[in-house]
Amino acid sequence: MLLTVMCAAQNKHCGVIKLPEEAVRPKIALPPVSAPSYEFCLRTADTLSLLFIGDVMTHIRQIEYAYTGGDRSDASNYDYSSYFTHIRPMLDSVDFAVANMEFPCGVRPFSGYPCFSAPESLAEEAQRSGIDLFLSANNHICDKGRAGIDSTIAIYTRLGAPFTGLFSSEEDNRERNPFMANIRGVKVAFINITYGTNGIPVPKPHVVGNLDTVRVKEAIGRAKARGAQYIIALPHWGEEYHLDCSRSQERFADFLYRNGVNSIVGSHPHVVQKVTYDGSHVTAYSLGNFISNMSIDYGQIGMVCVLKIVRETDGTLTTLAPEVTYTWCGRGGLLEKNYTTVPIEEWLGRKSDFISPSQYDKMVREWNALKKKFNIE
Repeated sequence: MLLTVMCAAQNKHCGVIKLPEEAVRPKIALPPVSAPSYEFCLRTADTLSLLFIGDVMTHIRQIEYAYTGGDRSDASNYDYSSYFTHIRPMLDSVDFAVANMEFPCGVRPFSGYPCFSAPESLAEEAQRSGIDLFLSANNHICDKGRAGIDSTIAIYTRLGAPFTGLFSSEEDNRERNPFMANIRGVKVAFINITYGTNGIPVPKPHVVGNLDTVRVKEAIGRAKARGAQYIIALPHWGEEYHLDCSRSQERFADFLYRNGVNSIVGSHPHVVQKVTYDGSHVTAYSLGNFISNMSIDYGQIGMVCVLKIVRETDGTLTTLAPEVTYTWCGRGGLLEKNYTTVPIEEWLGRKSDFISPSQYDKMVREWNALKKKFNIE
């Protein structure tokens, strides 16, 4: 995949980035990190890789396609094994993978838009496929009220699946926000925040990370106090279905960088937006949908964004230009039998592999238009 990244400061091409074909690296055990109590000394430079995918959604048609028969309230009767199959090599090749899980899960009956509730088997499949951190601060997390939040926390906890953006209390928020992980010896902080929850109040005492600047500065402060060497903000922001990021997104990005954030990876618009790199920071304004039932223009194109951070021999960190792979969400019965997501460039010229030839034509048409808009080579 070749991507021309626009330089935020000079508004010019910074270069062409190629996603390398790397040997698969085993995932590292990544428990949350408390305040540091040690120092390290390096003999050679090392590179850590972090992968981000966009909105994992669960519309009613997806639920119906996943259903395999039997008791509809039994989550084991829903098969999501096709969702991550075609990006599994990318997930296996990085140190840490993050996904925006845009739903509460576990509340029966399972439901789609406008008030989502996913079978827990979707979360199980995401974890099994290599997602290391679930993001829960988004506009749909309160769709099922207190029951949905309690169920989601209980399910993720039972799975041992790290999650952030959603907290059981203010105390839990202070203790777990930001989420911190030691990745190849580097303490990385993840701050997940959302613009809102569709007007549904967050039931007390629960907390959902939000874009309030005071609260965000507090989270950044806690990250620094706990020894974070690299801080990533994960805002759920922007205008839905807009390929261009808004001025408010740019202003908030400036605020984040002024206060010590190192890179930003955003979600919510359900379409991809620009990625910028200024030599120090990566800003991916929107990764778009990873998987959903949306068929709007560009709503089936998503982005897998890989951040690579070099830890130099003296301990300093250098952010490399991002590696981006654009993906296509194949809706059930159109590309394969069930829903799946594929790297676009790997599927160009494979029209005969699509169940629906017109779906292939749509992918090619929208991909060509997107390449022209974002100067993708």
